[in-house]
Amino acid sequence: MAGETPARSNDHLLTPQNAMLAVIDYQPEQVGTVGSIAHDELMLNITAVARAARAYELPVVLTTVGVKLGANSGTIDELREALPPTEEIDRTTLNSWEDTDFRSAVEATGRKKVVITGLWTEVCVAFPALDQ
Repeated sequence: MAGETPARSNDHLLTPQNAMLAVIDYQPEQVGTVGSIAHDELMLNITAVARAARAYELPVVLTTVGVKLGANSGTIDELREALPPTEEIDRTTLNSWEDTDFRSAVEATGRKKVVITGLWTEVCVAFPALDQ
């Protein structure tokens, strides 16, 4: 019989209750260097992820690199508008997980499933995923 599927607990799958989103380094200076995907498609993808996080009320940890040093600007406007209100954590480390503020913010969510999205897979996503 069709009906609403009850919420599952203690599950290995992602749920709005056990997951959080980490958004890493979507900054104008870096977005402009991406050539493996069209800019419009890149924006569509990341804003869709951000809107899903907002819809499911996932905690979001947003991080940038080098803003306070003057090397980069903050998160791109399209993404900021799609995300729930979220404070940026600026780092000086390449690996987000090595930054104590970022790591503390992720751990403070209490969520065990971390969905990581980053502009550059080989740095933004791989390093914290391997270290976590």
